Amino acid sequence: MMPRAYLLLAGAAVLLGVLAVATPSLPPRSIDQGDAALVFAERACLDYDVTPDTVAYDTCVSRATKAFEHGEPDIAYMQARATREARDACLSNGLASETPDFTQCVKNQSEKRANSSTLSR
Repeated sequence: MMPRAYLLLAGAAVLLGVLAVATPSLPPRSIDQGDAALVFAERACLDYDVTPDTVAYDTCVSRATKAFEHGEPDIAYMQARATREARDACLSNGLASETPDFTQCVKNQSEKRANSSTLSR
């Protein structure tokens, strides 16, 4: 005859096995497509040396996110490159970073460069 402790242990093991089989597994939390697009866009902008917490970075992330959301990673990387080139052009024109004139310059130059890159594809 088995000691009572062994019977309790065996019963607990059986119960755990039944619970493990009967409990539905929860699907892993999936990343929302928008969240993934934002993460990829941030990475693209950083890869092109666009400085975080700047107008140029915000512009870059916004445009690249839209491209990733539409399944166009090549356009997203073009946006990142165009933003970096726009920032560099505005700085080389002597505009002080993060001023209203600089902000407008980056916006205008980014649009111009992104549109010419897209058209030349």
